[in-house]
Amino acid sequence: MSTLESTISMLRVLPEADVEVIFEMTKKLFEDKLSPFAPVGKEQILKDLDSSAHQIEQGKVSSASEAIQELRKRYGL
Repeated sequence: MSTLESTISMLRVLPEADVEVIFEMTKKLFEDKLSPFAPVGKEQILKDLDSSAHQIEQGKVSSASEAIQELRKRYGL
């Protein structure tokens, strides 16, 4: 069963009031301009890429393994 299928099956058994709460919370994720899910334009994408390239040039990078270890430590995974 895929993640989508699992999610749909869970939503089907929840009371309507709980589904509405989940729906409203999900909408808020996309409405907030600072949300990582908010749509961005070409200008913002290019600005972010330029910023990333600048950080790489300055050596402000870490390996994926280090980043994963930091996340595991931070969130107790």
